Amino acid sequence: MRTKWSDLKRIIGEVRLTRDKYISLIREDGTILSANARMVRSLHLSNPKETALNLFDLLHPVNKSHFINRLNESDQKGTVSCVEAYLKNGLYHPMKWHISPVPSDGACRYYLCQGYKLLDENRTREFYRLGDYNYQLIFDSLDTGILFQDARGEIIAVNQKTAEILSSSLEDLYNLRRIALQWNKFWDIRNEQDQPVLFKNTSFNKALHTGQRQTEVLVIRLGNGEQRWLHMSSQPLFRDHSSIPFAVVSSITDLTLEKKLIRDLKERKAVLRSFMKQTPNMAWVVDEQASLLFASRNFYDFFGIEEEAAARKSLMELVPPAVAEALLEKHLRVLETGISEEIIQTIKWADGSDFVFHIDIFPIEGISGKKVLGGHAVNLSEKFNAEKKLRETNDRLLLLSRATSDAIWEWDMQTGQIFRNDALMDMIGYHTDKPKGLSWWLRRIHPEDRNRVGDAVKQSTEEGKQSWEGEYRFKCADGEYKHMRDKGYIVYENGLPVKMIGSIQDVSNIKELEKMLIEERLKRHKDVSELVIEAQEKERTQIGHELHDNVNQILSSAKLFFEMLEPDGDNQVLYQSKGLEYIHLAIEEIRKLSKELVAPRLLANDLIRCVKQLLDDTRLASTLEIIFEYTGEPDFLSNGKQVTLFRILQEQIKNIIKHSKAGKVQVNLESSPSEIRLTVIDNGIGFDANQTFRGIGLSNIFERVRYYNGNIKLDTAPGQGCSLIVTLPGVE
Repeated sequence: MRTKWSDLKRIIGEVRLTRDKYISLIREDGTILSANARMVRSLHLSNPKETALNLFDLLHPVNKSHFINRLNESDQKGTVSCVEAYLKNGLYHPMKWHISPVPSDGACRYYLCQGYKLLDENRTREFYRLGDYNYQLIFDSLDTGILFQDARGEIIAVNQKTAEILSSSLEDLYNLRRIALQWNKFWDIRNEQDQPVLFKNTSFNKALHTGQRQTEVLVIRLGNGEQRWLHMSSQPLFRDHSSIPFAVVSSITDLTLEKKLIRDLKERKAVLRSFMKQTPNMAWVVDEQASLLFASRNFYDFFGIEEEAAARKSLMELVPPAVAEALLEKHLRVLETGISEEIIQTIKWADGSDFVFHIDIFPIEGISGKKVLGGHAVNLSEKFNAEKKLRETNDRLLLLSRATSDAIWEWDMQTGQIFRNDALMDMIGYHTDKPKGLSWWLRRIHPEDRNRVGDAVKQSTEEGKQSWEGEYRFKCADGEYKHMRDKGYIVYENGLPVKMIGSIQDVSNIKELEKMLIEERLKRHKDVSELVIEAQEKERTQIGHELHDNVNQILSSAKLFFEMLEPDGDNQVLYQSKGLEYIHLAIEEIRKLSKELVAPRLLANDLIRCVKQLLDDTRLASTLEIIFEYTGEPDFLSNGKQVTLFRILQEQIKNIIKHSKAGKVQVNLESSPSEIRLTVIDNGIGFDANQTFRGIGLSNIFERVRYYNGNIKLDTAPGQGCSLIVTLPGVE
């Protein structure tokens, strides 16, 4: 062994100092190699060094296999395992053991076992006293929880099954104290009426005070949320010649599974009743004598039978003779063979009407070997009538297809045959003298369209759609392709597609017109772009004029003054001051021009803020009274549209200041997801609306409005002010 025996003896010696613990070193077969003095004295063992002893022999038979499993578990995991078991000391008493694997180089495995009693000395004496009255049987392998309590309710003895039922451990149960005072803290226990059960009302307490056996059903809610149903029977115990119980033994049976089965059974019965009530078909169950056990609501309603009056009566007595005659033979044959029967039966009613049924009769596994038959019938009368009408309709459709000029086709999806009328064949230029199936048609669809069309038809039928529609190019007899718009309606039977009926329209002319329209739109867009470019060039030219006529002249003046500067001249300070004055003037001109061209805050996509800033600056630089009102936030608007609106307002405000002689301006901005409208109204002198209305960048802005499919309305006349309304579409 890798661990020296001296080390093991040292460990055992240290544990020996703890008087309440048992410690032993055992082999994998249970042989005790060494044990501390506490264990030897308490269990009345001979010296394990002198006489071979086996720990497994000291365990209660019920716990032996469990203990060995934990032994193997600790060896496999290399960790300490805990196990609760009863150890024999005259009588068996409950103990908890800690098992530690000891490393070994040999084939044999060794374990260090440490254990301690779960009962204190007083309760140990009570425990042994129970043995005198033959209550040791509580620790036999019963599938029932056994619980011994003294007159105060304290636990004297409890078996492992009780701990399992209560989702606890023996240690936890033995450690419980003052149960009567802390009853509600340990468990949430209720009766079948979901009322809390107090300690004084427990079967234990009633048995103790009445001296009679007490039973009850309890519902315990465990800490993990699980709910368990328990049946508890409490029996008082008496000593010789005493009429006062000194203890109570209770048996605890777990009814949870039984309650669950009962609940499941009730739910299944409820589901069956609901099914029989809600199913649109007729269903029934009969015994060997064809007596009706139960049936669906539709069965009773169809035959006009009262459910209460039909109980245990013969099915043949309840249904009309025509139905009884049709069913009797089938029932007898299924009873004899045990093989299901499936038929489609037409039954003539007394009033002369015919009903068509799909009937299934099948054996059902009964109780105690009794033969039970089930029946199920689906009324197919409507379906048969519908199919008859469909056939009649198809006949009419055939006649109509021959008489109409529309291109009509019909595809039998089961046989693959396709019917095409003369109008369709004339459209594509082929003759009808030879049958032309689906493959013939698919081969003449343009290769780029073929897979798309086939996949679309397949998807429509797989998804149960009522129709299919598509466009494709088809090669006609003259070798040219025509654009076809094809639409088919799908006919289903029993959920499966069986037929498709449709029509074809030649849309080649429409496609040609669409092509021409697209080309026209492209041309228009090109023209608009050219106009925009032209307007931009005009703007650049105008900017150049502004720079040349204003800024360049100012800078030339500044240059003149600076050239006049001489080191010893008399007017050097004056020349320098004048030169700087012209430079500052040029800077202001450039700044003014830049501000007209750029809206820096518009980069933040905030039109309202930029408009407010523009109008605030205008108020400072002029005497205009400006009123600004707006509704909604145009945050949905693209940046290009926002810039267009800002430029228009900027240009219009500049024109009002320069030309209108207005004293008041009203600016409105109305925003909605569908459109945005800018209105600028002044009370100036107005002008002739027929004259050319120009300004820097204005023609460019008008083209951008048209590019966005917007609209500009100008309303003015001499002496009547001016109104400008710009409308742009919102979200496209």
